[in-house]
Amino acid sequence: MPSRHELLDARESLSQALLMAEAWHESYKANPDVFRALVAQEAALERAVGEYLHDLVSRAVQFVDWSVLKASSGVPAADDATWEEERRLLTVAVLQILTETTALGIVGGESTYGYPIAFDSLDDAIMHSARKQVAQLVRGATDTTRKLIRESIAQSIALGEDAHAANERLMKVIDNPIRAVTIAQTEPVNAYQSGYALYAKQTGAISKEWDGLIGACKICAPLIGTTVGIDEMFVLPNGAEIPHPAGHPRCRCSLIYNYPE
Repeated sequence: MPSRHELLDARESLSQALLMAEAWHESYKANPDVFRALVAQEAALERAVGEYLHDLVSRAVQFVDWSVLKASSGVPAADDATWEEERRLLTVAVLQILTETTALGIVGGESTYGYPIAFDSLDDAIMHSARKQVAQLVRGATDTTRKLIRESIAQSIALGEDAHAANERLMKVIDNPIRAVTIAQTEPVNAYQSGYALYAKQTGAISKEWDGLIGACKICAPLIGTTVGIDEMFVLPNGAEIPHPAGHPRCRCSLIYNYPE
């Protein structure tokens, strides 16, 4: 019987193959080596997040005092120190992957636009960008996990489940591969585009244009062709402001950077 590690390797390879077959903006595929590396990073992130969530199950069942389940949705889901440790663990799981993906965006920019750049001059900027993104990701992910635990316990209480049934429900809520896939197919695009933006600014781009796929979703379609200054934000239909794709989970849009003539 295959080991868990072997099964994870097989899943990661399958994820890469599926990602390669998806529709992407042409800029991602301009350099085949860069594109393969980006896809590999997405698959690696899916694995890392999935393993974090899988391991979290054994910790999360200890977050709840199963002996005091009562008709209340206010059952505590661990204290702040516990969640600080969870943020640390998730940061460790994803930081290197997203840092490397940010750097990959710089390589992609150089491949697309051809302006040479002293890569090491952006080392600090790459780390700062990656750490900022990871902090946002980790904060959002742990807040969501905390909410999911509370909702799971509240539902168990409402249904009159005993501790065993409530425990089973909680495990299924946390160890959710769909959640890992959604994170993994969103955050690498954010990281790559952050690196792309660092390259563009470093090489003198003055504006940026949102570019998407034919048949783009209702979130991104209104933005296609929109041009803003290099440091300005794009405004999504819901009013949110973002500097670059991803505009939503699993977004595959990109930007066109404009340089002085």
